Amino acid sequence: MNIKERIEEYAPHALEIRRMLHQNPELSGKEFETTALIRKELEAYGIPVLDSGLETGLIADICGTKPGPGRTIAVRADIDALPVQERTGEVFSSCKEGVSHACGHDLHTASLLLAARVLKEEENEFSGRVRLMFQPAEEKGEGAKALVAHGAMENPKPDAVLGIHTWPDTPAGKIGIKPGPSHASSDTITIKVKGKGGHGAHPYRCVDPIMASAYLLTQLQTLVSRELPMVESAVLTFGIIRGGTAANVIPDEVELQGTLRCLDASWRQKLLDSIRRVSNDCCHAMRAEAEVFVKEGMPPLVNNAEMIENLAVSAEKILGPDHVCRLAAASPGSDDFAFYLEQVPGILFRMGTGSDDPSTHIGLHNGGNRFDELGIPTGASVMVQYILDYLNEK
Repeated sequence: MNIKERIEEYAPHALEIRRMLHQNPELSGKEFETTALIRKELEAYGIPVLDSGLETGLIADICGTKPGPGRTIAVRADIDALPVQERTGEVFSSCKEGVSHACGHDLHTASLLLAARVLKEEENEFSGRVRLMFQPAEEKGEGAKALVAHGAMENPKPDAVLGIHTWPDTPAGKIGIKPGPSHASSDTITIKVKGKGGHGAHPYRCVDPIMASAYLLTQLQTLVSRELPMVESAVLTFGIIRGGTAANVIPDEVELQGTLRCLDASWRQKLLDSIRRVSNDCCHAMRAEAEVFVKEGMPPLVNNAEMIENLAVSAEKILGPDHVCRLAAASPGSDDFAFYLEQVPGILFRMGTGSDDPSTHIGLHNGGNRFDELGIPTGASVMVQYILDYLNEK
């Protein structure tokens, strides 16, 4: 059988796996049953799981037997769910209150398992090694670092890394690609504005951190419009303001929390520096003080342009013409796949999951979004074809 025939034969089982995972979602770091299911499947395919020491998630290798250059390519699927109540009405909806696969990681897992099954049967058709990485805790931005710490990028170090993610805006049966910046960085900003509290009737005796915070928020928004070139992109959003206990009491302190997202690493650092500068100077002008804390999250995800073009060729080969969508814009969302790209060159492509059903276009991280399951065999087909092409490249 050729690749298409194998994918078609095994796709129904992959859909069953996806629905089992969808009904039994597990949050980041708690993917114990999910890991057990993946292990069982891999062992049934004859793929040994490496002894990595991971509590959840796992690493496995498929070694080709064909003589050749012996390169290694790693492939990642994230496996965790979100603390989001499902509202899709699917017959296989989540059985866990307040937890669902609203980001489509269940499709990623099923698609990579399908690809792994086919690659194992094709092991005499390629040289080198395919490293399978079923990663936990992507939603917390911790999983990729955990896999790296447990040897995913060692013994041997992969020459490249490949990833996949659901994308409601791309039609099912197709894939989306974006060379260069594909996903934004994500850093958490906490600013403590410190003043001097007192009676609301006597603000002249106080230093009002609420007013200072209000001015500060407007000043910080000018960073994107006035310090960032038009051709660059960033988003600065504050989602939490805490301060005060009564309508007639000026508090001592206000806390602001937000996120900064950038598509360029250098501008990410410049904007972080500017946030510190503006916070200190704006609050100082109003007699308050600012303490800025930055929790660094994920770096920008930048796809290797040459690899993206090679993936497009492989995708057209297995899917047919007009099945590759070239995405015009990067996503302001983040993905910790970016941490692997700090180790080796690689790419993350989009699995189309949209259809004529409007509920497939609601968007990720929404409990009402449905995913067209045609994305599973489509993604698996592209992964298999690209991996075979990459490992057999002269």
